[in-house]
Amino acid sequence: MIKKQTQPPEYWDRLFAPSSCLALITTADRSGRTNIASYGTCTRVCHDPVYIAFTTGTGKDTTKNALDTGEFVVNLPAFNRNIMEKVLVAAIPFDPGVSEFERAGLTPVPASIVKPPLIEECPRHFECKVEWSREWAGRVMIVGKVVSASVDEDCVDKQGFVIWEKVKSAHYCGASYNNMFVPAWEAQAFDTPYTGPERIFDGPDRSAAERIERERRAKLK
Repeated sequence: MIKKQTQPPEYWDRLFAPSSCLALITTADRSGRTNIASYGTCTRVCHDPVYIAFTTGTGKDTTKNALDTGEFVVNLPAFNRNIMEKVLVAAIPFDPGVSEFERAGLTPVPASIVKPPLIEECPRHFECKVEWSREWAGRVMIVGKVVSASVDEDCVDKQGFVIWEKVKSAHYCGASYNNMFVPAWEAQAFDTPYTGPERIFDGPDRSAAERIERERRAKLK
């Protein structure tokens, strides 16, 4: 089993990359029964502190559990056939009380702060406390503040940046495309073709990530 390592808060923003990812979200009801659901609408919406948002149906177990307990965990799966098939199983609307962990063949791992478990087969995890929610058009947007983040130890470098070939982020193509996903892990840095007086963001995360990626690609040549 690959060892999970807890990341310091200053690395949480760079761990959730790209900024929107396919996710498996785990929750637990007040009696401790767990639930897994698959979400293509999971996005980092604030950098510091880190907040993550997703939308879900008003009658879903995820909605009830997260709003009742104030907790959920965002698990980011890797783009490979075995895990994508498990994502599809977790998306099936099983009756309440049916374990998605058992049906999908996934493994629960205790979280460090919240009650919902991590999913061992996913390389990245974000434990969240519900900050606010809003209902509209039969949907609910839930925003959570990250209170802990962990990752498979071989999926990040010493500066906490993801190793793209390891995490293999994925996107869901949408309901109209049925069971289709696309890879979202081929990272490439580009120059900004503008020389005007406006200040262009060049924060430490961006500049360091671009430098590391250039160095990595240079070694591959």
